[in-house]
Amino acid sequence: MSKQSINFWVLFAVSIVISAILISVFVKALKIILMAILVLALAPIVFFALRMLIPTKKDENDKLKRRD
Repeated sequence: MSKQSINFWVLFAVSIVISAILISVFVKALKIILMAILVLALAPIVFFALRMLIPTKKDENDKLKRRD
């Protein structure tokens, strides 16, 4: 094998390894972003569901008073 052929295969193998690492990092970042979006989207739904399941007692002191 010539030096040029060996150089090609070494560069080819290194580029495949670097590409695999970059794709792996990108997928991990994408998972984190997707998880954050899902948490932010589901938080209000869970909040209102829990609020309906655990009602709080309201009395007269909870209301805003009118300013005269």
